[in-house]
Amino acid sequence: MRGFGITCGSSSKTASTSHIFQGLTTQGWLVYRVFVDTFKASLDPSLYRLYRKYLYSRYKATEELSQGEVVHEEAKKRLLKMADKFRQNASYFDPGEQLAIRVNGVELKSPVGVAAGFDKNCDLLEPMSYVFGYLNPGSVLLAPRKGNPQNPKKGTVRLAMDEEREAIINAQGYPHKGLEYSVNNLKKFASGQRGPARILLNFSGITDVYSEDAVLDACKEIIVQTSPYVDLGFEENRTSPNTDFNKILQTPEFTKKIIDLMNTHIPGKLKASKIAPYGSLPPSEDEKQTRMELVKAFYENGGQAVVIGNTRPIDTKENPLTRNFSRPVAGESGRPLFPYMLKMVEDVHKAFPDLTIVACGGISSGQDAWQAYEKGATLVQLYTALTFHGFGLVREIQDTLKRMLGNETLEGYVDRRDSKFR
Repeated sequence: MRGFGITCGSSSKTASTSHIFQGLTTQGWLVYRVFVDTFKASLDPSLYRLYRKYLYSRYKATEELSQGEVVHEEAKKRLLKMADKFRQNASYFDPGEQLAIRVNGVELKSPVGVAAGFDKNCDLLEPMSYVFGYLNPGSVLLAPRKGNPQNPKKGTVRLAMDEEREAIINAQGYPHKGLEYSVNNLKKFASGQRGPARILLNFSGITDVYSEDAVLDACKEIIVQTSPYVDLGFEENRTSPNTDFNKILQTPEFTKKIIDLMNTHIPGKLKASKIAPYGSLPPSEDEKQTRMELVKAFYENGGQAVVIGNTRPIDTKENPLTRNFSRPVAGESGRPLFPYMLKMVEDVHKAFPDLTIVACGGISSGQDAWQAYEKGATLVQLYTALTFHGFGLVREIQDTLKRMLGNETLEGYVDRRDSKFR
């Protein structure tokens, strides 16, 4: 899991109060948190930044997890304890009817979702269901998997935070607690208190047996066992740049096998495929053709949506932050990815105007989200930006979209935009 950082952030308070807390020590934070509601305090962006710094000063790397991963796990514990607060304040994240949008016949209250990787094991479904229009938990795997090895205390890591560029670089290799663990969490969520968010489950068939048949068998087991608890759809994922076997699976031929499997076992659910963004700008003709062939194979065989991935491969030896990675290639996510993702959205939309496009990668503001809509997006997703700006970013994006739409609904805008290409 990439480093998360904190609970929530927003611009609802004025910056004039922030000077009170700028000199706060770690001990001061501990005292402050006893007397002030963490949820309300974290709505102030200045307090958000301070609390994030506190977490990174408080929690360090262990023998098994890098610092960012440790902070993420600690933040998850806090989020779960705050589920009631999120439920009580759900109206803060409700954008109203203007941003409601239907995808595959399912209405989403907001087009803003949380991307895969944020909640790999379906631990955070309840608190997040009050914030987002849809959730993208996963990648869910069949068997428990530790991911790529590391020993941070001896200098070998698999995740680094790039604070200056607002990016996360990871070579985790699908760490996951296994299908049984995720199914239990999905069952609990389905039968308990929950917000209006729908679930688009991200899954990967990667196992310790590297063969196409093993991947397909694992995918089948995952979607069959989770489908009773998934109310929007499924997103198949072969895009991780730090799992070598994924490269073999990224062909039109295997794409057809995956969509045939999904058509057979989840016929009524939204079927989505995660596609890696461009690796260079402008993209080479070969790179563009390769991406479009994958999208075409998925779409023409029954796929209904693509998620433009939020990770771009980089050489770990060329970046000072990643020279202690054991893997030669890692995935970079966050703000630097935005132009690569945006170009991919534009090209996919021009080629397949009826395809639902989920823009995921580098969106850090409402203006970023609006640009994605101008290029052809139907939905947007966040992850890395949440680790730097907090959940108040969801509200900021919603407010910006409503302002840019004027008197138009988001669904009306998307229909009008797409009609030009039909």
